[in-house]
Formats: sequence, structure tokens, C-alpha cells
Amino acid sequence: MAVTYKDEELEESILSTEEPPRQSAKQKWTFWLFSLIIIAVAFVLLWFYVPSFKERFEEIPHVFYYFLLAGFVFAMIDGAIGMSYGVTSTTFSLSMGIPPASASTAVHLSEILSNGIAGLMHYRMGNVNMKLFKMLLIPGIIGAMTGAYILSSLEHYSKYTKPLVSVYTLILGCVILRKAFHIASKKERETKKITNIRGLGLFGGFIDAVGGGGWGSIVLSSLIAGGRHARFSLGAVKASRFFVAFMSSLTFVTVLKGLHWEAISGLVLGSAIASPIAARVANKISAKSIMVAVGVIVILVSMKSIGSFLLNFIK
Repeated sequence: MAVTYKDEELEESILSTEEPPRQSAKQKWTFWLFSLIIIAVAFVLLWFYVPSFKERFEEIPHVFYYFLLAGFVFAMIDGAIGMSYGVTSTTFSLSMGIPPASASTAVHLSEILSNGIAGLMHYRMGNVNMKLFKMLLIPGIIGAMTGAYILSSLEHYSKYTKPLVSVYTLILGCVILRKAFHIASKKERETKKITNIRGLGLFGGFIDAVGGGGWGSIVLSSLIAGGRHARFSLGAVKASRFFVAFMSSLTFVTVLKGLHWEAISGLVLGSAIASPIAARVANKISAKSIMVAVGVIVILVSMKSIGSFLLNFIK
């Protein structure tokens, strides 16, 4: 078949649109590498030749660096599979001597920036189901603000809710693992999809604020276990999480006094650095891999929480 003028024009237009993205990506990596080198050189010069700069860093409490590293690690895990940041961060904060209400405050304040970045990245990559996002948003905010107010008023309330939530998420983790290795047909998935999305958002937001985490574990686990697509559910949960974290944080800050800013700033910075990296990692993982990771982490975290509660109860 002879190649027409239009065919040649179309081929040239395709070739012309393919080359710039490769150049743009190369320029982007060059820009970031050059920027990092400049920042590193500037930091070294300021450290050795500006005494006041060095003294400022030496005045920073060592606990800040612990929370910085913890925020990065937990946000990498959370951004890749959509859960466990709140649970792991709260557990770490409590082990560092931060009171429960203050620990939940630090976690939710740090989640504002990190989830905003992660949600935007997922949206740009087409991972956000907008209908699902809208159904989760308002109920999630109402539940989160209610839970934050209760926890602020009754600081030890979370220890009674965590065991119940852990049993629930343990069951969900087992269901997700079963579904991951026995994927249902398309027709079966459509007939078994979870329908009470607003109720799930309300419950997830409430438990997340009271227990210092659980939005990902409860909402994402329930969506996947209910037959929703793993990647689109992950995107919707991460995007709505920004607004849920913001409103619960506003409630915490309004009611609580004497916040631990060294913990908050460390978690904020560490999680913000990890969020865009983790979102890109999630986009390259298959739905089955996400489901397996979600199931395993939910089971492990739930079993640890239940075990800790039983040990404390026996004592």
C-alpha cells in the first residue's frame, strides 16, 4: 500500500511528539541533580564558615532527627500501598514518650502536606476515582472532627477502640490476601462491590482520629475487600486523606495545649520528602502486588496491636 501525504504527516507528528518528553525528562533530572549539588555545597560552606548556622543546628533536639527518619520511612510505605502511616507513626510516637492525643496531633499535622503531595501525584497519574473521592470526602471529615474532639477531651479513649479496630482490620487483611490469590471474575467483582461508601468514610475518619491512624487500613482495606479496583481506590483514599487530616488537625490544635513541635516538624519534613517518591512507586506496582502488601501489613499491624492489648490486660 502506498504511503499518502497524510500518513507521512501523521508519522512526522507522532515522532515530533515523542522526542520532547524524553528531552524534558532528561532536563528535569539534570535540574534536580544540579539543585541537590548546589544545596549540598551551600550547606557544607555554611556549616564550616558560618558559626551561627552550625549553632542553630546543634540546638535542634535529637528527637527531631528520629522523627525525621521515621516520617520518611513510614510515608514511603504508606504512599506505596495507601496505609499504615498513621498506625506506625502513632506507635513510634508513643514509644518515644509522646502522649496519645499529642501523638495523634503530630501524625495528622504531618499528613496534611505529605497526603496533599501524594494525592496530587496520584491525580496527575490518573489513579483517582473522582466519584469515589467525593463519596468519601464529607463523611470522612465529619467522622475525623468528631473523633478528634473526643480524643482531645478523653486522652486515653483510644486504648479501648484500638483492639476492636485491630480485630476488624485483621479480618479484612485475611480477606484481601484471599482475594489477591484468587482474583474473582469481572462479573463477580461488579456484583460484590461495597455500596455504603459514605458510612465507611464516616467510620474510617472517626477511628482514624481517635486511634491516631486507620484511614488507610479501614477505608482502603474495605474498598479492596469489597471488590473495588486497588489502584483507583488507593488514589481516592490518598486524595481524600488530605482533607480529612487537615480538618482533624484543626480540631486537635484548637482543643489541645502544649504540642510537641519537635515530633511534628520531624514527621512533616520526613513524610513530605518521601511522598512524591512513594506515589511513583505505587503507580508501577500491579494491583495484585498492592493487595498482597496491604493484606500482609494489615495482618501484622493488627496482630501486634491485639497482642499488646492482651499483654497489658493480663498484667
